[in-house]
Amino acid sequence: MTQELTIPKGLVDSKPDVAVLLDLADYYAHRTLPASGVDSDVAYDCPRTQLMVRTAVKGTTIGRHFHSVTDEIVVVTGGRGEILVNGVWVPVTRGSLHVCPRGIIHDTRALEENLQYLSIFTPHLPPGTDINWI
Repeated sequence: MTQELTIPKGLVDSKPDVAVLLDLADYYAHRTLPASGVDSDVAYDCPRTQLMVRTAVKGTTIGRHFHSVTDEIVVVTGGRGEILVNGVWVPVTRGSLHVCPRGIIHDTRALEENLQYLSIFTPHLPPGTDINWI
């Protein structure tokens, strides 16, 4: 006799409400980028975390800021840029990983080419914003 596994009602509280597997090359290839600034799309969202797929367009500097509620993990997936880490601009390329706890000032810039990256916020960003500009 086999027993069917049932998931408790309300346990799945994410958007989308299924597992996510992204082909990032394909994903980035089909995005329409703005002329300047950052293209940002929420790929996964739940009460505990948020995943954004982003591109900082060539010539963009986001601006120095910190988060008061969330930690941010940045995974660079393509291009080149720089991230302000502990007051120093550090070059980043595909494979770079930046972990920035809440309360730490940071910034991102893509001066010579587009910078593709993932931003993972934990816990989830609060309603409105959690950006505190310096």
